[in-house]
Amino acid sequence: MKTHWLSMVLIAFFLLLAGPVAAQRASFEAQVDARVEELLTFEDGVGRREIEKRYGELVTLANTVASRAGARQMSAVVRCEGALGMLELVVGANPGDAGELIERFRAHPAFMAELGLLLHREDDTRGVADLASRLMEERSEQVRAFPSLAAAVCVVHDMQRGEEFTRRINEHNPGSSDPVAIFDYFVGNARMLAINPGELPALALVYVVDTTETPEQMQWALGRFRTNPNISARFFEIEYDYLHFQQNKPKRVTAAPGDYNIQKINQYGGVCADQAYYAMSVAKACGIPSAYVRARGTDGSHAWVGFVEKRGRRAAWNFDAGRYDEYQQLRGNLLDPQTRAWISDGRAGVLGNAMSSGNEDVLASMAAARVVERMSAGSWRTDEEIELDTRGNHRTTRTSDIEDRLDLLRAALSRSAGVPAAWDLVVELAAAGEMDEKAMDVWARAVMQLAGRQHQDFAYDFLVDLIATVDEAERQHEMWEWAFGQFRARPDLAAGVRFRQGELWARNNNLEYAWLAYNDVVDKFINEGQMVVSALDSMREMLEDAGKGSEIIPVLEHAARRVRKPGDMSTQFAVQSNYYRIHKMLADAYEDAGRSNDARRVRQELGR
Repeated sequence: MKTHWLSMVLIAFFLLLAGPVAAQRASFEAQVDARVEELLTFEDGVGRREIEKRYGELVTLANTVASRAGARQMSAVVRCEGALGMLELVVGANPGDAGELIERFRAHPAFMAELGLLLHREDDTRGVADLASRLMEERSEQVRAFPSLAAAVCVVHDMQRGEEFTRRINEHNPGSSDPVAIFDYFVGNARMLAINPGELPALALVYVVDTTETPEQMQWALGRFRTNPNISARFFEIEYDYLHFQQNKPKRVTAAPGDYNIQKINQYGGVCADQAYYAMSVAKACGIPSAYVRARGTDGSHAWVGFVEKRGRRAAWNFDAGRYDEYQQLRGNLLDPQTRAWISDGRAGVLGNAMSSGNEDVLASMAAARVVERMSAGSWRTDEEIELDTRGNHRTTRTSDIEDRLDLLRAALSRSAGVPAAWDLVVELAAAGEMDEKAMDVWARAVMQLAGRQHQDFAYDFLVDLIATVDEAERQHEMWEWAFGQFRARPDLAAGVRFRQGELWARNNNLEYAWLAYNDVVDKFINEGQMVVSALDSMREMLEDAGKGSEIIPVLEHAARRVRKPGDMSTQFAVQSNYYRIHKMLADAYEDAGRSNDARRVRQELGR
């Protein structure tokens, strides 16, 4: 009995000791949260002026928090940056009920953080605000349960009411359903989907909610493929319409009555564009991030599907389904659902790193990127008078110096390398002339290490932008030479490097080196993508500027003999090939030189 009593006393004693310690360790985050709540609490009928005043105070708090937060205190930075993003949205949208909208966001803090960090300058702020308000009002509990999903829906379907998200699939232009109905579909089927939307960051979910199929069509796909989506097989199960490809006859799927949708494609077949759209839409219906990918090869254009494969905590994009051998080593391009810009498959592929990270790390990386962007904008100010607990803080107070900005980005990308915006900021710092030669070398190697092996297109884009910021021609040339060696396994990217070396020396009036670089593209990569046509065009312009335009003829003749002739295909496909474009350039050069018979012969060979 005495032993039991003594044990209880000891336990109570240690709890009393542990309580203050635990509270102290959490106090920094708790204090920040309390201050943010105070700044977001408005009286009824608040005006724009007061909101903007509070926004300025929140910026100062956010800067101060970011200057002090340690590696394990990034949740406080996320809290501040998410709240800032939300207020920027409200100010930009300027709704009549701003105070009510802010109050709704306060009641959905996780959604506020997700949406505030996901917002992009290309978003329609009024459209995002209207849709976010509608979701919080009509689907409050579902938004709390799926904040990342709700945020993704808002930034993808952010057009004003009455408009819809659309995509172009050759002659078809399918459009989306009501955004709330799309949100309802994924919430209602969350447990049956191949990937539960609660397991994905908003950065990845934008590639799920950008569906242009109705909930009824998606339900059909889910019912049919839920147990085995096998997206690669979905691409090839669509019968190819060879009569259209070879003879340019109307596609059966287009001629058949009714709307263009996945059931219709399943019934009537189509060409690669329809196969890719079908497989992509089935993937989205099953909760799998996916994209319609296209590329221009030496023989024409092709479309295939990219989709995410998730095994446990590891996730990666698969861009091989329907990607024929000729296109395996070519850069694929796809539509960013949020910005509506065409990006490389490598840029989307690097998001696999985000999906393999915990959402807390992804948000921390996104928040750090926002902080660095503000640091670089010259509006960085902190308030040393703000009292916050110092336990666990960064070893030194961060400033807006370039060293601290790069250090913060390095820390962010170490937590999650799958946040493209953080990489973009590195390039912006280089373009602003703030990075020295050593820092550039470090970041060039960092991108190859973190992203280059699996996502070479992303690494290529990063290096192209980074190297282009170097002013000194010889130094830039050396970096291009290094990059050429990194991409030897990707002829299309290696050709791109050589082409940019040609542009470098052309700008610096070293025409000999420019010619050698362009000619290297023609000699080594004539059947490896479209860059050879650009190189030949640049060589033609150089000769014309020198008054020697006719001297391009032997260069084009040599290229015409070596370029691969495409197989049987209709005119609309054939004219996209390197064979056609080079021979057309040759015919035009003959015509300009007064050799009409030779020009006529080449055009006859083309069948034109």
